Amino acid sequence: MIKKVSTALSVLSFVVPAPVLAESDAFEYRGSIELGLMGADVDGRNSAKFEEYRDMDDGLFGTLQFDALKDSYFLQMDAANPGRDDQSVDVQGGRYGSFKYNLYFDEMPHNYSYNALSFYRGLGTNHLMVPADPTATPPNSFETSTATWSTFDYSVQHKKYGGQVEVSLAEPYFVNFGIERREQDGKRPFSVRENIEVPLPISYVTDNLNLQAGYLGKNITASVTGYLSSFTNDNKYLLWDDPSPDGNNPANIVQSAVTDPDNDMGKLAADFSWRGLPLKSALAMNASYTNLSNSISANEINVNPATMGTDFYRLNRTQFDGDIDYTSFSAALVSEPLPRLDTRIYYRFLERENHSTHIFYNADEGNNAKELLSYDKNTAGAELGYRLPYRTKFSLGYDYENIDRSTPLPAYVDLPGTYYRYDNPASTTNDTFFAKLKNSWLGWLTSTVRYKHLERNSDYTGIYDPYLNQGVIRFDAANKSMDEVKLGFEFSPFDRLDFGVDFTYQKNDYDYSRESRTSDERKNVYLDMTWRPFKKASLNTYVGFEYTETDANRITNLQTDATPLYGQFVDDDFWTYGITLDLPEVIDKLSFRISWQYQKSDGSVKYNNSYTNTDLVTISDSDDYTKKTLEAKAIYAFDAHWSMTVGYLYEKFNFSDIAYENYKYILNNSDYYSGVYYDQNYNANVGYVILAYRF
Repeated sequence: MIKKVSTALSVLSFVVPAPVLAESDAFEYRGSIELGLMGADVDGRNSAKFEEYRDMDDGLFGTLQFDALKDSYFLQMDAANPGRDDQSVDVQGGRYGSFKYNLYFDEMPHNYSYNALSFYRGLGTNHLMVPADPTATPPNSFETSTATWSTFDYSVQHKKYGGQVEVSLAEPYFVNFGIERREQDGKRPFSVRENIEVPLPISYVTDNLNLQAGYLGKNITASVTGYLSSFTNDNKYLLWDDPSPDGNNPANIVQSAVTDPDNDMGKLAADFSWRGLPLKSALAMNASYTNLSNSISANEINVNPATMGTDFYRLNRTQFDGDIDYTSFSAALVSEPLPRLDTRIYYRFLERENHSTHIFYNADEGNNAKELLSYDKNTAGAELGYRLPYRTKFSLGYDYENIDRSTPLPAYVDLPGTYYRYDNPASTTNDTFFAKLKNSWLGWLTSTVRYKHLERNSDYTGIYDPYLNQGVIRFDAANKSMDEVKLGFEFSPFDRLDFGVDFTYQKNDYDYSRESRTSDERKNVYLDMTWRPFKKASLNTYVGFEYTETDANRITNLQTDATPLYGQFVDDDFWTYGITLDLPEVIDKLSFRISWQYQKSDGSVKYNNSYTNTDLVTISDSDDYTKKTLEAKAIYAFDAHWSMTVGYLYEKFNFSDIAYENYKYILNNSDYYSGVYYDQNYNANVGYVILAYRF
């Protein structure tokens, strides 16, 4: 820990300009320094859920906040948790009207699961090796018991650091320049086959560069921005020994899994806005072009030569070159043609052209044509808002969207026909209407009601063919009717009492859906209250409920099944409530804060067996969880500069899902699992002390 803290402090001293540190007395400055000591007792150390995106290990932690100002120069620094896995530093400074800069460094862990198990050797590398011959008789110990398996953590550390500089040239011109690097390192859950779970070594680097030049006038703003991004993966292939060879594969044959290839992105964008037009209008426009590219060769895969010969000789080519272009344009005009009337009209265009390599086997063995999706998207709409008497505003709007997926590509000139995605919707059209009424005539009450209706029409006319995967109409492109109602109320009946109520109801019906989702329904209700019983003290509470139901039909054979095999209904109920009590200076120089939060999700899956007399039973445990959080702290202010905080945090998390009941690492001496997400429950008690100095 000492090494980590020293490193972090060195970073802080580097990013602060030397003249500021040397002449800080010439500046007007203020800020705070906090140093804390934390101790955590977690029951359930196999669970990474408590530390999923944070570092809660025992030890020191702290924060730094610093602001300085001299004439037109300014400097601001914020740092949190130096030396920890979730540390961050952000420095901003410059001179008003001349230049600005921003330097930052940020870390965040993503802990998936602790104490996972695997029989493989070479964990964390790109070659996983079986410790013995899996065809031996009798079976090896690793095939029947986890006693010899290795323990590891599924965890990926994310780092982000970079800087941005903005320079004001001869007024009104400006230039912005920024660089950034993002790194990911660790192990992520991965399946090399449906029934073999392994850690995938992660070593990603993304470098980003942006440059902007623009004009900032009184009524006109214009800019041109260029972006470059490069992604590099040090482990493009994962080699793994097959622990379950069959009669056609010899023991320990080296198999391969292709992971994320290196890729590059370039984007050029232009923005333009014009204010002060007639009818109090303002116009904003944006246009951009983006290219994504990569290249990967099957010849790079270092596997058994016999496999290379049998699997790849039928390909038309062994190198895939990814090449996707995005072209976009948008424009919006807001106006006030009449004293009480405001309007907004807009148009958006997006084109995706996929020029990637077409790969196919001999004769009728398949190709990737339908994977190379292209489309055009056109969106246009208009909104009207009219201010009625009694502080009432009525808004009305219409939105039209069309997605055309039937555009043939030059890359396919060697093949006949036009290509769509698998479920063959050549195009879909969405027509959306909304109306909104808001009233705040009563000074203590503001009420809002909003209704939205959407009609989606898909021109799908294909035949049902399970071999071509046709006939399964995905719900995102199926005919759909959607109705949504939102109600909101904010009222303050007394000076020290505020209430809020929000209600949302949404119903989606997917017409003519023979297989896949048929409907879904959502209901959300949230209430909150703030009460200030006396000076500075406050009581904040909330309660919320969310309900979702998704109905679907399931078919096994699209050609022969005239009706669904069974119906499926997925329900989820979510409850939450919380309360926070703030008591500042309840006793001389002593303040208290206590908060409680509760969350509960209860999911289930039910079936309609009447279609074909199936015998599926209800699943009552489907992604169920309960989370309880209690935090209490006392703050004592010694004087205007020094204070101490003593705090306690309690968290309890319980998870239940049928998929993890009677969990086994080994099934049938051929299926091997690592325990990821198996044990998520935890019970955590954390105590901490913080000494703070404010200046």
